[in-house]
Amino acid sequence: SKVVEEDGFEELIGIKGSLKEKVNLAKSAIMYPPNGLHTIIYGETGVGKSELATCMYKYAIKNNIKEENSPFIVFNCADYAENPNLLIAQLFGVVKGAYTGADANREGLVEQANNGILFLDEVHRLSAEGQEMLFLLMDKGIYRRLGEVNKVHECRVMIIAATTEDPETAMLETFLRRIPVTIKIPSLEERGFQERMKLICYFFKEESVRIGVKLKVSKEVIKAFILYKCKGNIGQLKSDIQLICARAFLDYMTYKRECVYVRLSLLPNNIRESLY
Repeated sequence: SKVVEEDGFEELIGIKGSLKEKVNLAKSAIMYPPNGLHTIIYGETGVGKSELATCMYKYAIKNNIKEENSPFIVFNCADYAENPNLLIAQLFGVVKGAYTGADANREGLVEQANNGILFLDEVHRLSAEGQEMLFLLMDKGIYRRLGEVNKVHECRVMIIAATTEDPETAMLETFLRRIPVTIKIPSLEERGFQERMKLICYFFKEESVRIGVKLKVSKEVIKAFILYKCKGNIGQLKSDIQLICARAFLDYMTYKRECVYVRLSLLPNNIRESLY
């Protein structure tokens, strides 16, 4: 099928700037036959790793690389990091009696992701044993449920992993060798003022749609959001804009104003101080 240019990535800000090379890598990973190339995405908290993974899935669907109803299963490895057995059971499934409390056979997320994509967020929280159990899946397309010895299950799945850590120090070398594509997402600080401005405008538009009211934003507010030190990257930028819009909306409701006016006095001190 003819590849639709940027299809699935069109809403990702920076596809022709700081993310251009990253998006091309992501497309290459999705396109490669027969089932795509396993990929790891890394970068600081809030840079947009899960957004890139979602765009990769959309790209696969819109270009007929995956079936329209192909699964996209998301699993955060940090949720079960303190209980390695339970984490492995969530991923691969479990057979009755494998551990105390395992009173029935149960399928795992790998099985649910068959013929689709399994997105493993915070993959560095996966134990060494868990990483090793993925070897068989990545090498031969087969896996065992927790507690199984002789029986294996077949599965065609592409793995996209994400981490805030440097993969070379946080993951097993033997695990990384099985993941051909590595994509590093730049921090908000590295993306420049133009892309930051686009992100700010995009998030304000989102809030206007959310509340169903026109927003009027002060130039000084825009300037402050461009200049302040946003340690949590895009995720924090979005949250900070939601907070200021919530304050402005309260003002709008209290004083019956004609629109939601986002003015400088509503900004938290840490953002307002960036102007000075």
